[in-house]
Amino acid sequence: MTTGPIPTAPVTTGAPLGAAAAPRADLLEVNNLQKYFPIRGGLMSRVVANVKAVNDITFRVGKGEVVGLIGESGSGKTTAGRALLRLIEPTGGQVIFNGTDITKLGKSQMRDYRREMQIIFQDPFASLNPRMTVSDILGEAMQIHNLHPGKARVDRIAELLQRVGLRPEHMGRYPHEFSGGQRQRIGIARALAVDPSFIVADEPVSALDVSIQAQVVNLIQDLQEELGLTVLFIAHDLHVVEYICDRMIVMYLGRIMEIAPSRELNRNPKHPYTEALLSASPVPDPTIKRQRIILEGDIPSPINPPSGCVFRTRCRYAIADCANIVPELREVSPDHFKACIRDDIL
Repeated sequence: MTTGPIPTAPVTTGAPLGAAAAPRADLLEVNNLQKYFPIRGGLMSRVVANVKAVNDITFRVGKGEVVGLIGESGSGKTTAGRALLRLIEPTGGQVIFNGTDITKLGKSQMRDYRREMQIIFQDPFASLNPRMTVSDILGEAMQIHNLHPGKARVDRIAELLQRVGLRPEHMGRYPHEFSGGQRQRIGIARALAVDPSFIVADEPVSALDVSIQAQVVNLIQDLQEELGLTVLFIAHDLHVVEYICDRMIVMYLGRIMEIAPSRELNRNPKHPYTEALLSASPVPDPTIKRQRIILEGDIPSPINPPSGCVFRTRCRYAIADCANIVPELREVSPDHFKACIRDDIL
């Protein structure tokens, strides 16, 4: 077992990390991505510490694949999604999109890639400008990228609204005139407005009523299949992720703990953190009894994460070596990867 940071070798040679048995061509390759937020103090406002929100994560997403990124609040999921889109600038690492490392691109060069990479935000109330009509919201990105000029833009907006389950006459209304579920549909239409190939769905149903969540998830799934989209679906509801995603990536305190096909991960978790997450997820079958695993304490501070394995302070299987060894993400069964030094558990 090696010590130190997660090595890059597994993602540069051989089969794609965590890929399916018949891997698709990669659209997105993330290598050792980091995002630190500096904490400044003192008279000179010097950097005295860093919030290590995303700390050296590596994964790949195949073309047309839906990959779920899961973990509890504070694990770094949203930060990772925004950093790989460069909505916030990464501190380090590579984001290779369709063969190009976009972290090396300037603002003008990045413009074309922004058309290819879009996001559906978590909060449908805060993500829409209340002073803009639906037509203005959907048409803004088309204007920036010089798409569908004149009447063609109006026709395109009407088409997008119908595609997400709204009516063309809604284009003249303002966001406050819609329900939460309808606003999220507008957010989905905005993401589709420039014909992207990759979408980050950042917990798109967590702010919605339970009765509406299934409708939005089904809409995203239908659009993904119809348009051949590649999707990174960020969520904390494991059942939603299993339903819509091909594979799952489990994050904890800025690091990846496990990668596996969705069904395999839900039926046969290999990492103690995934086991605990699954035990906390309700099962809609009263005949199935699941042992509840209560994690001790709160998630540690990303300013000063634990040495070795970051999960060791809450892990019921932790041993002395866990404090000294940073576990590498390694394959423990076909297409199943975990970051844990113990092979005698799970």
